[in-house]
Amino acid sequence: MVTLFPTSSEAPPGAVGLVIDGRYKILDLLGVGGMGAVYIAEHLTLHKQVALKVILAEFADNEEIAQRFTREAMATAQIDHPNVASALDYGTLPDGGAYLVTQLVRGHSLEHERTSVGAMPWKTVAHIGAQIADALSAAHAIHVVHRDLKPDNILLEPRDNGLFLVKVLDFGVARVTETAALPKSDLTRMGTVIGTPGYMAPEQAMGEKISERVDLYSLGVIMWECLTGRSLWAGATLSDLFTSQLARPAPPIAKEVEGLPPEFAAMIDMLLDRNAARRPESARHVREALRRLTHGTIAVGQVAPVIVRSSTLPRWVVPAIVSLVVLVVIAVAVAVGGGKAEQTAPDAKPGEVAAAVPKDSPAGDTKSELPAALAGSLELLMTSADKKARKQAADAIAEYEPATDVPAYARNVASLERQTTCPGKLAVVERISADADPRALPALQLLSKTPRKGCDGDCIGCLREQLAHTIGKLEK
Repeated sequence: MVTLFPTSSEAPPGAVGLVIDGRYKILDLLGVGGMGAVYIAEHLTLHKQVALKVILAEFADNEEIAQRFTREAMATAQIDHPNVASALDYGTLPDGGAYLVTQLVRGHSLEHERTSVGAMPWKTVAHIGAQIADALSAAHAIHVVHRDLKPDNILLEPRDNGLFLVKVLDFGVARVTETAALPKSDLTRMGTVIGTPGYMAPEQAMGEKISERVDLYSLGVIMWECLTGRSLWAGATLSDLFTSQLARPAPPIAKEVEGLPPEFAAMIDMLLDRNAARRPESARHVREALRRLTHGTIAVGQVAPVIVRSSTLPRWVVPAIVSLVVLVVIAVAVAVGGGKAEQTAPDAKPGEVAAAVPKDSPAGDTKSELPAALAGSLELLMTSADKKARKQAADAIAEYEPATDVPAYARNVASLERQTTCPGKLAVVERISADADPRALPALQLLSKTPRKGCDGDCIGCLREQLAHTIGKLEK
């Protein structure tokens, strides 16, 4: 498909000044590719500049190319999202070609940015990655898999605050499963390889069945390369490149870049897992984790959806799988927890409210790391929808000895789960609010999802107001 370039060049003779379909006047050339070109054009009625992408007439008779161009128009038109360059119009040209009108993005490609500046700061990469994941989340929600995500297909529009607004382009080779708005794609079949070498997931490169997780792999490659300033996969020939990619795992990013938050490094390593089932569950989970990184709210348990799909494994296996990643997250989370004005005593019995203790008390030392034996229990407590599993996890944390080894936020969330009355839970939520430790946030978010119907009314009605207030406070 057409590749966009960061700067304009001389337009082909006779193109500038042409009016397409009586509405779009071509003003300048943005870029050219093997099968078409992209122009800056002006809508003559609205006096608004747009990007006008055309497929050249000599390729219009190629049914597969024509179908892909049409599919790009249809897919992009369905994705109404600020991080996707939306399709505005589509039509045919008198010579047999076709055109697609999209939003005009005033910026340059991520590839241009990466090759110009080299290794990029991790916060910039996380900020860009969160927006890409957000765009993918919107596409995947309507069953559109991009399949050709790469730095050339991502535009960066500079903002006044020094950051970028990301726009994902080129859904020309997207795979579309059947939806109400889009017909099922039959452009590719099993064994057909579609995508760009070096950015394709292993299953995609081998022509196997794919899912939305191929886009997540591509995102992992993009962030790895932005952080390091070099290509992840390379080879003298295409065969060498694929052999390198399929024969060994990606080099752990933490060994390539110093100073990365451990949870960021762990996420990128998971995105690049050769086994699709071990990659993050969805683009939405990746987006949320990256947003938390960029906003500085690092919390154990918030990356849990990215780590493993517990529904695909026996429950007892989950703690063992997540514990290693959780431990590195804890190391950073503890560092940002800081001292609080007041901390809590060891957990109270169900229905009772634990008393507060001074900060300088050993039991209130938030700098202590969570014991490794409790990592799996804390993960279940923060994320599991199984009430029985959460209760067992809370008991394990509350009954751990010595209690002084358990950070206050972990004791708080365990106490919250063990309370059997609404007033008891309210007291713990107020305690968490006073501590202002964002690592307790996942437990509060999980509690807030309690249905409003039950217990002859709202089971947690007495604490919803305080719960919402505390969640808002910890999310800042």
